[in-house]
This record gives sequence, C-alpha cells and structure tokens, in this order.
Amino acid sequence: MFTRIRRAHYLFAASLFGLLGFHVGVWAVQLASLSAGLGLHPAALGTAVTVAAVGGLVTLFAGGTLADRVGRRPVLVIGFAGTGAAFVLMALAGRLATLIPAVLLYGLSVSFIDLGANTVGSAYEQAYTVTAMTGLHAWFSGGALAGAIGSASALLAAIPGPPGGPPTGSPGRERRARPARAPVWRIPAVLFAIALISVTFFGDGALESFLSSYLQRSLAGGVLLSGIGIGSYHFASLLGRLTATAALRRFGERRVVTAAGLLAATGLLTAVMAPDATGAIGGLLLVGFAIAPVVPTTLSLAGRSAPGRSGQAVATVTAAGYGSFILSPLTIGLLAQATSLRLALGLLVLTSLGIAGLATRWPGSGPPGSRPPGSRRPGQEAREPGAGSRKTRLRAMSSTGTGSSLRMASRRESLPDR
Repeated sequence: MFTRIRRAHYLFAASLFGLLGFHVGVWAVQLASLSAGLGLHPAALGTAVTVAAVGGLVTLFAGGTLADRVGRRPVLVIGFAGTGAAFVLMALAGRLATLIPAVLLYGLSVSFIDLGANTVGSAYEQAYTVTAMTGLHAWFSGGALAGAIGSASALLAAIPGPPGGPPTGSPGRERRARPARAPVWRIPAVLFAIALISVTFFGDGALESFLSSYLQRSLAGGVLLSGIGIGSYHFASLLGRLTATAALRRFGERRVVTAAGLLAATGLLTAVMAPDATGAIGGLLLVGFAIAPVVPTTLSLAGRSAPGRSGQAVATVTAAGYGSFILSPLTIGLLAQATSLRLALGLLVLTSLGIAGLATRWPGSGPPGSRPPGSRRPGQEAREPGAGSRKTRLRAMSSTGTGSSLRMASRRESLPDR
C-alpha cells in the first residue's frame, strides 16, 4: 500500500531517473551533429567521449562516500548545475580543444546525477522491501526517448537541409553507518556486479557514442531518422523495463539476464548487417528491449548486498562500468578508422554474448521483496527459533506425552507478574 510519504519518495526517485534519461537522450543525438560541425573523425570523437567517461569515473570514486556521508541532495545539486553548464559550453565550442573541457565537465556532472538517482532508488528498495529499480529505470528510458526525439526535432527545425540513478526526512534515507574495514568490492555479489556491469557498459558506451553517426553517415539516414532510431531504442528500453519486473518475479534474475544477453546479440547482429537505417532500427528495437533489465537489476544486486553502504556499492560498480566507457569509445573509434564503423560495432555482438555467459553465474540471493525462509516482514516481531502460537505448541507437546506438565507451565506463564 502506498502511503503519502512512500508515494513522494517514489515520485522523487522517478523524476531523477527521467531527468537523467532526458540529458542522455539529448547527448546521444547531439554527438553526431557536434562531430560533423567540428569535423571530428571517429577516433577524435572517441577521444572526446572517453574524456567524459574519465570525468565520470573521478566523480564515482568520490561520490559514493560523499552520498553516504552528507546525503543525496548536495550530490544532485552539483550534478544538475554542472550538467547545465556543460551543455552551454558544448554549444559554444568551436574546435576540439574547447570541446574537451566541456565534455569533461559533462562527465563529472552527469555522473553525480547518475549516482544520486541510483542511490535514491536503492534506498527506496531497502526502505520498503520491494523490487523497484527496473521500474525506475523505465522512467530513465522515457526521459531518454523524450530527449532524443526533442533534440532531433530541434536540430531539424534549425537546419534547413540534411547535415554533411529522497527528500530530507523520508524513510528511504539510510542511517549513516561507519564503513566496514573490508572494501565493498570484496563482497562476492558486488564483485560479480562489477564484472557484469563492465561488459554491459562497454556496449552502452559504444552505442551512445556512435549510434547516431552509424545511422546518419554509414547508413545515410539523416538527422530525423537518426533521432527516431535513438528514440526507438529508448522506447524499446522503456517497454522492456516496464515488463521486466513481472518477468523477474516469475523467472528470476539469472534467467532474465541470460535471455537478455542472447536477445541483444541477435538484435545487434541484425543492426550491423542491415542494408539501410530502417533495417538497423528494427534490430535496435530488439536490443533496447532485451538489454533493458540488465543494468538496473545488477545495480539492485549491488545495493542490497552492502546494507548501510549501498551508496559506496553502487558507486563502485558504476565506476567499473565507466572504466569500460573509457575503453569502449577508443576501441570502437580506432577499429572503425582502421576498418569501418559497421564492422567495429559488430564487436558488441560478442559483448552481448558475454552478458549471457556471466548471467549463468548469477549469485543466489533473491531480489527485494523475496524473503528467504525464516526471515521476517518489516515490523514483524522476532520470535525464538521454533516458536509458534501457544495453541500450536501445546498441541505438539501433548502429542509427545508431556502435555500435562507443559499445560501447567503454560498456566503459570499466563499469570500476571507479582
């Protein structure tokens, strides 16, 4: 049942994911136009995106501890203010040398929003013992869809021809606990999440950096079709995350993530072999739908595996993902320059198969809301092992021949203390 405070907590988290997605959607569409306007080749574009990823990595190493110590609000304020300033600087950039500081600020700032949104979502799950991260990431996909379509429409209107992760006092805010001596990455489930998120972010980084260039340049799709393609990808992700919660409850995390990797590989193979942008968008729809639950489910695993230090756990796992962002644009950009962008993106078929392979080793802990045998619901009073109702105990004891003495003991227990 949604109480007033719980509803406010959820809407706060959802709005953060939606705004984060909007920024990402705008960023993904603008990269191709920014690259064309500045005359950047794929390797230079990959370098610029890598600088943003390095900035994000710096943020995540410091931001997790900051979020756990001072709360989410300062983290989010820094993130939104810095991201807005970064977009202004990117619009004013006239060459690569002036673009680099702008994308560095973007990477530093948007990672604060990413971290803040995911830690708020993790806190919501822990506060109400529910599975919510996948649904919250659906808001991210919806925001990214709006950002991509809106950005493409604005570009089309401006260009006449075709171009060359809770409010203070809410129950979800975690108690500040002293960090344990062992680092969070040594927790087995967190270590597994690091491996899986690294493989996943490699593919995400490549698609975010080069998808618009692939649709516009390699397949001659134009600005509008590129925006529709990116928007369709995020729309499919939205559908995937809206349906993933039910799938996770029915089939479990291991099966869902394994199937996600296999379906994503199929969609990527379709996209890189497509003769035109329309066929590639069909493959991207499958990729977006399939891969949707992987990141939120993995972050949920990391957050619940480190009670009291969920901010550090989520930051550590996300930082590992941004390490893949550092490798991904450079790897794909250099490979594309040596061969072709189509062939370079084909590498993502292998990373998707890697997701499926890793998912077969998913840790055995259940998602939030699933309680292991013997665990208690929130607010349920603790009982001694083997304790049940008085009637049940008396019935069991009488069947063993000791009922007489135990019934007398029962009557003595029921007398008030004197």
